Amino acid sequence: MRDSDPPIDSATGLPIPPAGSGDDAPAEDDSFSKGVDKAVYQTPGADEPREPRYLFARISVFLIMLFWVIPGFLKVKDISAFMNIVEKHEVIPEQYEPLLMWVGPGELVMGLLLVFVMGSELRKPFGKLVLMSSMILIGVFTYYLTLVDPVVLQESGCGCLSDYRIASGIEDGARYFAYGKNTILLILHVVALLGPAMVDSRRNHDA
Repeated sequence: MRDSDPPIDSATGLPIPPAGSGDDAPAEDDSFSKGVDKAVYQTPGADEPREPRYLFARISVFLIMLFWVIPGFLKVKDISAFMNIVEKHEVIPEQYEPLLMWVGPGELVMGLLLVFVMGSELRKPFGKLVLMSSMILIGVFTYYLTLVDPVVLQESGCGCLSDYRIASGIEDGARYFAYGKNTILLILHVVALLGPAMVDSRRNHDA
């Protein structure tokens, strides 16, 4: 018998087929049928479109959340100082001044809601409702500042950070600082509300 002849099955007297030539042979690997680059670099699901992250909108919500959490914490820490400042403004009627003690906790709750908006509720109706509520409250506070006498506001501050104030050295600087901050916050709200819709519209157009 030559070395190249297949071995003979002693029971049947028939040649034994080489390994891998039967039905149990593994299927041919076609990983490289589309080229080396496809086989090496393509990951499962790479052809599927990725969900947008709405990065700018989420950053905007994060900054808005800080605006509510930090002032809220400072008011809760020293609520009497905040109430004294508002009392000097002489805008809120005296019978409603006890309600001011809930302003700090309310700001903390708004900040907590914005954490959920930033995470999973950005494109949902609940998230839009929270952002709209936050935007309206900032508008109400801006209107409140217009009712405060400029001299009193400059001396006592707006009360945003309780009795903490940023010294600017500018005449009527407290009002200008509050207006500028609120304007930036309103712009951030617009980005958070309209940004995701613009991203979705661009993706649909490209598709």
